[in-house]
Amino acid sequence: MSSRLRFFISFAMVALVLLAGPLQMVSAQPTTITAYKSQIPVNVSSPYQPSQWTDTPSFTEPTSGMTFAVKQNGTGWLFLMIWQQSSVYCYDEYCFGGIELGHMNNTQPMGSPTTPTIMILVSTAFKGGVDEFIATGEQTPVSVESEGYKTQSTCGLTTSGSTYTAVCYRPFKLDDASPYDFPTLGVGSTVEIGFAVGEFSAPGDHSATDMSTYALTFSNQTYGAAVSSSSTASSSMTSSTSATRSSLTSTSSVIVSSSSTGPSSLTTTTSAVTTSTSITSVSTPAQPSKPSVLNYSLELGVIVVGFTLLVLMVLDRYEKAT
Repeated sequence: MSSRLRFFISFAMVALVLLAGPLQMVSAQPTTITAYKSQIPVNVSSPYQPSQWTDTPSFTEPTSGMTFAVKQNGTGWLFLMIWQQSSVYCYDEYCFGGIELGHMNNTQPMGSPTTPTIMILVSTAFKGGVDEFIATGEQTPVSVESEGYKTQSTCGLTTSGSTYTAVCYRPFKLDDASPYDFPTLGVGSTVEIGFAVGEFSAPGDHSATDMSTYALTFSNQTYGAAVSSSSTASSSMTSSTSATRSSLTSTSSVIVSSSSTGPSSLTTTTSAVTTSTSITSVSTPAQPSKPSVLNYSLELGVIVVGFTLLVLMVLDRYEKAT
């Protein structure tokens, strides 16, 4: 093998590696959390009642350890946060739990100067139990009040032993909100969402997700209807598959023989609830699989490199023959 051919083979292998490297960094789609249409009113001024949250799924986020549920009532959204006291991240009255909202084009863990995020944090250290902050990346978040704006969320916080439980309401139509907030949020909207549990007395002590793992979307569909629709679609797909298999079997035989409410939702209506059940953890529906950009690009790269090597080998033999 000539030195020229060896050089081009080495060059082709390096090119293939360089092609594969960046493609492997393609990020996965975020897990979508859906705020379904509320069917049961929630009173944020009273202690947490599990029966008021049986019309929406909940899940426990593994990084922060927070149990979270959310729904929308037409005028705004209601969310539930439950977290535990920790000797590492949450050990005195300055313990907090909360969520962080970001625009879908945000690429930083805590926003950036051009795309800030809004933190909604709940703690016994806050007046009213809740405060909101503007985060612009590596700088320390600042409260919206320090910038002359108002906190938009209303929360009820209770503690029992080592457990913190917060029930919150945030209107779609904001009043004197920070310009970095989300004034057009509503049914059909999707935003990034992060989860955090931490300690204000030691700002570095916290456990939080990044802003690319989860997305929050608001639906006008009830959770029961969504489950029913999903079951119907699954049943239809199973029936279609069975019918296709039956048709193929039959064809084969022949050959052988010859697919809520408005603002009033903030009032107490517990008398209308006849049963009380605990929240059931429900996983969010899996996202539809998409063709792999990595696989297609690697296949194309292999084809190009293979063809290049073939041409070079032919040229090498031609040089030797002449």
